[in-house]
Amino acid sequence: MLLRTNAKLEKLTGLPYLSAGLTLAPHTLSGHNVCAGASNGCAASCVLWFAGLRVSSTSRHAALRDTQWLFGHRRSFIDQLNRDIVNLVRLAERKRVKPAVRLNVASDLEWFDLIERWPTVQFYDYTKIRSRFRDYLAGKLPANYALTFSRHEKHHPATIASYLRRGGNVAQVFDVDYHPQSGRVGDLPESVRIHGRQWPVIDGDKHD
Repeated sequence: MLLRTNAKLEKLTGLPYLSAGLTLAPHTLSGHNVCAGASNGCAASCVLWFAGLRVSSTSRHAALRDTQWLFGHRRSFIDQLNRDIVNLVRLAERKRVKPAVRLNVASDLEWFDLIERWPTVQFYDYTKIRSRFRDYLAGKLPANYALTFSRHEKHHPATIASYLRRGGNVAQVFDVDYHPQSGRVGDLPESVRIHGRQWPVIDGDKHD
């Protein structure tokens, strides 16, 4: 099985979706670059490798194994991924909710051919690849694919502001106290100033 759930994906709880995701080993940790848009800071501090369940050797081994499978035996990998989607769709039908799949939990790859095969499934991702996000904003990507731009330290504020003005969603890290295990989570600002304009902040901890 390739599609699994985790604490982040479960943030869709309360919404009419049944979600699962594909977690590969981020950046070049497997010997294959699955995060073409990553900055040095992003690669060095990837929360999807250095925090939460990814810290365990079992989870890291599974991510590395699946990434090697994708690049070494792509056809059988895609076959298994399609079987997992079939199972997710069937389970969602029994629960009377919508299936949602995130194929890039810790990667930033293009999956459009597969996404187009499943028009009744809602796919969603985050990306740091500007050309892909521009295509998304221009309506060039599959209709059942929702994309959020993931900002890192090298993205110019003017670029981020242009995405927001066009109706895009942008995720970014905030420097606040964050120790949920001990109940210490700092407050996010209500808005953030980007390139001369205030933009509202939505708490990404509420759902994925």
